[in-house]
Amino acid sequence: MRFTKYITELIRVNSGHSSKAFFLVSVTAIGCLLLLCVAFILVWEIIATGTIHTDLMGLSAFVGSVASLFVTAGITKVYSERNENKNNNDGNEE
Repeated sequence: MRFTKYITELIRVNSGHSSKAFFLVSVTAIGCLLLLCVAFILVWEIIATGTIHTDLMGLSAFVGSVASLFVTAGITKVYSERNENKNNNDGNEE
């Protein structure tokens, strides 16, 4: 019940809750979890076989895609905050 109420507050405009901040935090948490899984798999493979047989080019593409998710979430938040501050300053200059 509490989670659905919070999601409803995120969707509502001018509720005081920032959906962009929620998106940034959730993408960061999920991305870190994905990168930790990759690190665990590499360490497990080294312990089990003594070498890495995994395609490292594929892993670099995966890490790059997770990094692009971080950048997308961050840029969205920064751009909206910049425009929000610009709009607030325009109204206060009278």
